[in-house]
Amino acid sequence: MDYTDLLHKLTNALPSGLLVLSEHDRILIWNDLAEQITSIARADIIDVNREDLPPDITELLNPEKDELMLTIHDDARFIKKSIHEIELNGGDKNTVVIFTDITDMLNQKQDMEVLLMETADTKDLMEEQAADLAIALAEVDEKNEIIQGQNKKMVDELKMAGRLQKSLLPNIYENFNGVSVSSKYIPSIHIGGDLYDVVDVGQGMTGFIIADVSGHGVAAALVSSMFKMSFHALAANVASPKILFHMLNQEFNPILAEDYITSFYLLTDRVSSSIIFSNAGHPTPLLYKKRSSEIIELDTDGFFLGMFDDGVYEEKTITDIENGDALLLYTDCILETENKKGDPYGKTRLKNLFARTIEKSHGQEVIDRIEAEVRVFNAKENFDDDFTVLLLEFWEQASDADPNADHSDTADTDGFIEF
Repeated sequence: MDYTDLLHKLTNALPSGLLVLSEHDRILIWNDLAEQITSIARADIIDVNREDLPPDITELLNPEKDELMLTIHDDARFIKKSIHEIELNGGDKNTVVIFTDITDMLNQKQDMEVLLMETADTKDLMEEQAADLAIALAEVDEKNEIIQGQNKKMVDELKMAGRLQKSLLPNIYENFNGVSVSSKYIPSIHIGGDLYDVVDVGQGMTGFIIADVSGHGVAAALVSSMFKMSFHALAANVASPKILFHMLNQEFNPILAEDYITSFYLLTDRVSSSIIFSNAGHPTPLLYKKRSSEIIELDTDGFFLGMFDDGVYEEKTITDIENGDALLLYTDCILETENKKGDPYGKTRLKNLFARTIEKSHGQEVIDRIEAEVRVFNAKENFDDDFTVLLLEFWEQASDADPNADHSDTADTDGFIEF
């Protein structure tokens, strides 16, 4: 048996770098993983005298350090090592160094600590969960083996946070001041940055908002929660979409650094059968006019929220809202979803799909059909972005003489009218 070949294969099969220094201070063994970690080829180091070794390799032989940093091609790599003295039968004493690259593990730890800081700002239940996670992560310094289990715990908590976030969205399969509302929200990961909301402004007016926070994950979810609270605090007392956006922009500009918020807000007035709207850089909603079967894009001038100190916003009014008209609000997931060729779904396909669907269906069925067709186009298990759709169907008008009239006689339709 060729024991030399066997020894060579065994050393190369080790999960760590291996350096063996002879009694005469010359390198005897330098395995494959040692080459990979240090980028020093075996041919360049075997039989080299200790005095001639590069400084980083000399540090591997320093018994006073069990961890060190190697600089490889301007890249810092962190090494954990152990040194052993082995005496052979012939009396020769060899120095054996076993070392491992722990850079990725340390980077993972650092990333998790950053995530912990973001999560710590979460309200109510999220704050309590973040505290539990902080306690668990503090143990990483002493027990590296808990990292894998902690990752699973973090995912479970994000799922719980996602359920909590989804529960904060209004249950709006119902009627608001003559507007039947349906919705669907599917985050691309456990938690997302999309939101929608409804507020009763009074006098037969209702405010509907949809928004999309740039980015994903915990940070976007926190911003969307803050945005929801600010919207509710302001919208009930502001009867102008452009003024509302101006106030929200002033509030979020000092908070957001590189992030921003796109949003569309409209007020429906069941007395005058009109809508007032403003767009802050959001994908344009699609208004379906039942009388003409026309699809109209609703848009105004306006910057993203939070991006500029002096955001300027415009508002427009449409006064001929009729029974059977419908408005589709959505985030950019639908437009940007790509097929296998890399072609985006785009607004033209969405307008055609909405026109076909709203002619035959109503309510949640319209949204379900849109989702189904976009999924077929995408041909993936999950969307790459948060899927959020809001459908408003206009069917009830109030008397000009009594804007606060009780319309409870429409209850038999469960908030929807049969067209």
